[in-house]
Amino acid sequence: MRRPISMLALASLLAACSARQQAPQSALAETGQTRVGHQRAAGIAYEHAVELEVPGARMRQTATAVQQACAALPAHGCTLLESSIRGGLTASASVRMRITPDGVNQVLHALDGRGKLVSQSSKGEDLFEPIQDGERKMAMLNAYREQLQTLAGQRALAPEAMIKLHRELAEVQSEIEKAATSQAQLRRRVDTELLTVAMHERASAGQAGKVKQALEDFGDDLLHGVAMLITFVASTIPFAVAGAIGYAAWRRLRARRRHRKQPATPAPDQP
Repeated sequence: MRRPISMLALASLLAACSARQQAPQSALAETGQTRVGHQRAAGIAYEHAVELEVPGARMRQTATAVQQACAALPAHGCTLLESSIRGGLTASASVRMRITPDGVNQVLHALDGRGKLVSQSSKGEDLFEPIQDGERKMAMLNAYREQLQTLAGQRALAPEAMIKLHRELAEVQSEIEKAATSQAQLRRRVDTELLTVAMHERASAGQAGKVKQALEDFGDDLLHGVAMLITFVASTIPFAVAGAIGYAAWRRLRARRRHRKQPATPAPDQP
């Protein structure tokens, strides 16, 4: 009798331990904690997107927390690119930023315990070849500019040739500045990462909002339907009148034809 009781107690103890180990995992999924972890490669521009379910009452507070987390990381070059908040029946918010790889998870830490993680995605764009092409173009332009500057230093050139030479130098310098700007943008995309945090209200609340919106629009929809019915009746009245007139004329014409086809009645013989 003691052995079954001891085994029952052992099974209860194991079940309790298992429940304790599973509790943090379920809490993790419920509170929407998420982190980005990937092996970075040279010349790759990374983008991350996180989507959360957040109660409507905490939508603005959560979006503000993400913005404040970005502003608190100037050392990581966090730049706020876009921020939008929409209230009403289907509340939603979106925050988009560019930040160094080491700062991405620090911003996501501000979302811990504020909502439920719905989706998370990461993607990369290979910019290695465009960067290499830009560097080769920059090298060619710089070498060409040096040649033009060497020619410009010669005093034996004619005035017309000197004017053309300086004009060519100005065009080459403009091309160098454009190429340098393009290279800087590509380097920035590689050295930093794009992070987008999208938040929306829970699905149940959204469905309830649709029902509430339909009830609020009931009066307008009813008046719109009545207006359409009146318009339809008014547009059919001329056709109804024309049809009635035509039908009356047709019956009158038909009656005349019948009257003509009837044989004349002979007069009775007089005695």
